[in-house]
Amino acid sequence: MRWIRTFLALSVFAAACFASDAAGRWKLVANAPDGNAYNVTLVVRDEGGKLTGVLDSDRGQMPLANVSYANGELRFDLMLDMGPIPFRLKIDGDKVTGTLTAPDGSTGSVTGQREASAQTAQAAGKWEILATDPDGTQRRATLDLKQDGGQLSGSIALDTGDTLPISAGKLSGDTVAFKVSIGDGDIQVSGRISGDTVTGEYTIPTGEKGKFSGKRAASASLTGKWSVVARDAEGNSMRATLDLKADGSRLTGAIITESGDSAPLIDGKVEGDSFSFKIYTGDGNIEVKGRLDGGKVAGEYTTPNGSKGTYTATRS
Repeated sequence: MRWIRTFLALSVFAAACFASDAAGRWKLVANAPDGNAYNVTLVVRDEGGKLTGVLDSDRGQMPLANVSYANGELRFDLMLDMGPIPFRLKIDGDKVTGTLTAPDGSTGSVTGQREASAQTAQAAGKWEILATDPDGTQRRATLDLKQDGGQLSGSIALDTGDTLPISAGKLSGDTVAFKVSIGDGDIQVSGRISGDTVTGEYTIPTGEKGKFSGKRAASASLTGKWSVVARDAEGNSMRATLDLKADGSRLTGAIITESGDSAPLIDGKVEGDSFSFKIYTGDGNIEVKGRLDGGKVAGEYTTPNGSKGTYTATRS
């Protein structure tokens, strides 16, 4: 039915910031049937939903053909003069195991691990998405992501008013992937983050594909000066001013005390309506967490000795 297709498309187009679990660099040990072990680097790229790749070794780059990834299995053929050597690899998080098959039919084992990315994109926060579903209809949604290392969680708010959870969310470098489960199957989403923008595609259970693009939702509502009232564990109150600047998921600024002393904020981060930062003192860092709600800020802080306090703030 038409409404089912529309619902499925809406469910995933918001996943604008994702790519296949297989994309990235993998350090492999390939144990050939003749008993020799070869250390190689597998490079898999997601180019608009189409996977390509090469094997890097001390002999140079070797081309791959028929690269595909489905149901947790990465498949490709290593193209050599003696003939293609099929690889069948199972991916489990950042680990991979599987087999290779020589032209004569003999097999060997393969083990490996994803190579740590030199730079990991920031996926956390809200993303405003514009998607084009399989029949060309354009739709909008908001994706709200939380990031814990290489793991992603969150939900999609559709323009129909429905909100759906995501599952199997993963982040590797600047690529991300997750699923949205529907009664008829899983919607697979892939894409790539570049700063505060994202592009990618999704595939609904029928096999039809759509594309999307998006931008990180502005966090400018945090930017500005805030009058803070803080209370320590004994109930004593203190006043200060927070001067904040939010740029995507990055939060910078300073805190100014009533006496006029100031200190810069460090490690400031924004995730949706929540944020965190640290204030350096001579004895260590004060860790601050907070949430913006209806134009007001509230949160808690922890001093270097472990004591906790709370605070509220209103815009100056």
